Amino acid sequence: MTSTRGIWYAIAALILLLLQLNAGYVSVENVVPDLLVIYVVVVALLEGQFAAIIAGFFIGLAYDFVSSDVPGWNALAKLVVGFIAGFFHEEGLAPAGSIGGFRFLGIVALTAFVHNVIYYFFYVQPADLSFTSIFLRGGLAGTLYTTVIGAVVMLVAARKKTW
Repeated sequence: MTSTRGIWYAIAALILLLLQLNAGYVSVENVVPDLLVIYVVVVALLEGQFAAIIAGFFIGLAYDFVSSDVPGWNALAKLVVGFIAGFFHEEGLAPAGSIGGFRFLGIVALTAFVHNVIYYFFYVQPADLSFTSIFLRGGLAGTLYTTVIGAVVMLVAARKKTW
């Protein structure tokens, strides 16, 4: 990754971090899409596993601090997202080819599900809440909502492929 691309990734991360903090405006029954998971998947598919792990950890940690969440939960979950999504990186594949297909949606759905399992497991442990009820409401619905937003990203990338 060149330094110029690294700067663009950092700018995109900051913008998405701000959007994620205000995602409550597009919530459906208090469920919001995780734009940061989509970001980490995009980094993984374009740059590879190592870059995605680093990006996932730092954007997760930044989100933990700015959202007053317990530091480390999002960092761990998004680091794992980067690790898993990195396995789908194909060297030499055009950016639009990596993101502009249904394969991208499958990766987003898989990693959003894993993210939510990790996040809600640690979220529910200190409280005396039912993991099943919390996960069904937030985890599965969040996975679906994140995948729907991922479809928008996929369609934009697919459109760029045809230009």
